[in-house]
Amino acid sequence: MTPSDILVIEDDRVLGGAIAQRLRLEGFTVRWTQTCASAMKALRDARPDLVLADIRLPDGSGEELYRQALPYLGDTPIVFATAFAEVEQAVRLVRAGADDYLTKPYDVDALIERVRTLAAPRERADSEIAEPFGLSEATRPLAADLARVAERDLPVLLRGETGVGKEVAARFIHRRSARASGPFVAVNCGAVARELMESQFFGHERGAFTGAHAAHAGFFEEAARGTLFLDEIGELDPRLQTALLRVLEDGTFRRLGGSRDLRFEGRIIAATNADLDERIAARELREDLYFRLAVVEITLPPLRERPGEIDALARILLARGVAELETGGASAPERAVALAAGDRIEPHDLFPERRLDAPSPRSLADAREQAELDEIERALLLSRGRVGDAAKRLGISRTTLWKRRRKSE
Repeated sequence: MTPSDILVIEDDRVLGGAIAQRLRLEGFTVRWTQTCASAMKALRDARPDLVLADIRLPDGSGEELYRQALPYLGDTPIVFATAFAEVEQAVRLVRAGADDYLTKPYDVDALIERVRTLAAPRERADSEIAEPFGLSEATRPLAADLARVAERDLPVLLRGETGVGKEVAARFIHRRSARASGPFVAVNCGAVARELMESQFFGHERGAFTGAHAAHAGFFEEAARGTLFLDEIGELDPRLQTALLRVLEDGTFRRLGGSRDLRFEGRIIAATNADLDERIAARELREDLYFRLAVVEITLPPLRERPGEIDALARILLARGVAELETGGASAPERAVALAAGDRIEPHDLFPERRLDAPSPRSLADAREQAELDEIERALLLSRGRVGDAAKRLGISRTTLWKRRRKSE
């Protein structure tokens, strides 16, 4: 069996070297990096079986690293190591989808055991689980279209209402294309802050502007030879529309503060739920950009138009949830059930990464209460929603755990 590949991100030379050496002695393959930038390069080069990352690095925080790394992680577990003073950030990262955190100084034997558990080789590939297309007469032509498009290296525009599965379709195309070994970078065009747009898409060199303490690779560069998925393309700022058109026309771009052109070698798949004809008529979307993006245009029907697929889709989601549980992961619905404070699942339960954007507590009392709740949520997450096990981890009774969670509602 091939040894598990561990990516260690630790800027302390003594600690990083010791961890790497011990992991190698235990039979793991280890890549050791010391900065966010070098870690991102390692992730782009090859996806590891597990990432062990310090929460404070010379060129960025754990949150910054996690946001950049998400498109490359897939189902790869990531564990953050933190000093006691930064536990609050580590808890936020776990609630946002990271797999665990360790508090320094940690027991090396316990670390090795945790690594063995999380880095266990995956027994089941995504391709073994049925795809959510072609489950009825309504979507068999769609599945055939997506498969044909995957073989042709052309820009694709996916249209359909919110929730119809446009990103699922984009990933379907990516996995079946010649670019499947490259990254899949998903960008919500409507969520990119105006003041960060150019830096996010094109990247920047060190010193390009105030606060640019290190070079940064943008979305075009991160996509490499893979796929750049531009969701909500109708919301893209006009300035970026012009810049994107230039990239599509000549295949080059330049980092902010850079002196040389870089080639964009990826494939673009765009998606929208907006009426693009109206956007073009209102001069909110460039018509020439639309034609460049819509070389192939596919519309995905809503689920209400294919009710015969509901049962099959539920079975697919169940199979995926079981597969993730078998490999130590947890599906979004399962995690939401574990994290939900009451009898309702809220948006932040399904999308816990939004917790990273939550405002800081307003007082010391608020901070203490929030830290306690974070520990409870972490215990529930690690216990896969089993209240008794979570209470045991925390050294409290089931009743006390329940009361403290109810108090926060």
